[in-house]
Amino acid sequence: MSVFLLNVSDLLGHPGTRRAVALEGSLDISLDLASVVEPVYAELMLEATVDEVVARGTLKFTASLRCNRCLTEWDEEMRVAILEVFGSRTVDDGSVVERDGSIDLEQILHDEASLALPIAPLCKPDCLGLCPTCGTDLNTDPCFGHADESASAFGALRHLLEP
Repeated sequence: MSVFLLNVSDLLGHPGTRRAVALEGSLDISLDLASVVEPVYAELMLEATVDEVVARGTLKFTASLRCNRCLTEWDEEMRVAILEVFGSRTVDDGSVVERDGSIDLEQILHDEASLALPIAPLCKPDCLGLCPTCGTDLNTDPCFGHADESASAFGALRHLLEP
């Protein structure tokens, strides 16, 4: 049984009723340059309306990131706002309260955390990356001697730019 599966039958049929929920669990999320470090924490307020249950709150987790330019690794704390409406009737692509009065938050939290992760994380906005010739991290070690244009395959075309 998933820690993200909640019974909300006590809220159904009682509009305005609220319940605070704190969850801790794991989400298996791993992208090329980013992943979620376990555990994740969700602090939610569940509120009943006439025929729905609204879940709103915050998802907190640590993301393990690798710079897209220099490949430096670091961890970063992330917070994501959560707002989801669970209806009593099935709606296309909508979340639903199951017949047994339960709601499953796992896929919603997984999707929100995945969307919060950067596709191309940078360790800093002005990251210089790696030297394309020797692979030195240009943020920490400037490398010299690779700027000789005559060694480039396009070096022979340089004379075309001269008047």
